[in-house]
Amino acid sequence: MPRYVSLHALGCLPKPAFASLCEKLFAAEPPARRVVAGQIGEKMLVEFEARDERAATDWLHANRLSALWLLRLDLESTDGTAHDL
Repeated sequence: MPRYVSLHALGCLPKPAFASLCEKLFAAEPPARRVVAGQIGEKMLVEFEARDERAATDWLHANRLSALWLLRLDLESTDGTAHDL
């Protein structure tokens, strides 16, 4: 299934609130694959799977997330070589 990454503005989100949000996102269907946040930069990235952009938007809406942008991932590299996803 295609993977997506979304960017979110956090404002002030203390670690306990972030932990609670992560619990919710990893319990979602389908579950989030990865969630990372920068407290100083006040931004959060969420990686998740969805069949298409509409389903990705619906997943964000169902999880009460408002994205600054949404990106479908097609390529990745973890070792210096490019791979299709």
